[in-house]
Amino acid sequence: MKRRRSPVAFGILIVLLVILVMQLDFTGLKNRMYPNTTFTKEVIEKIGDKEVPTMQLIQFTGNTLVLKDKEDTDQILNSLAPLKLKRVNKLPDTSIETYYIVIRNQGEKTFGISLYDSKNMVITNYKDSSTQRYKITNDVDLDKINKYLENGQ
Repeated sequence: MKRRRSPVAFGILIVLLVILVMQLDFTGLKNRMYPNTTFTKEVIEKIGDKEVPTMQLIQFTGNTLVLKDKEDTDQILNSLAPLKLKRVNKLPDTSIETYYIVIRNQGEKTFGISLYDSKNMVITNYKDSSTQRYKITNDVDLDKINKYLENGQ
């Protein structure tokens, strides 16, 4: 006699396969929705060859410094250029803003960059009226920003 498989077991198998396929598809969808990017792609390339005439550095403690020299603004941008970013839906509740950087071109705000605990970043593009949240996936060296604020250069 042939043994027949139970319809219940067959149904359970189908449900498990559907759940597995849906999980794989949602993982791929999430990766497409929140792709990896870099600070260079998100800010520096959008600035392009335009000179950044003014950059304002604001530390969470209240220290503020305005940089007007191209060499100074380039040093700050170059220190942030190697950052690798992963888009996220929201920042962790424990994030504390460490720095806020405002980039101005001809007196107009073009970008606002908020650094949180050297692990998270929010980039506001004032021209596009868009804001994106990111997790920083590599180590951040904030020494140049710290030195500018400490020395008041």
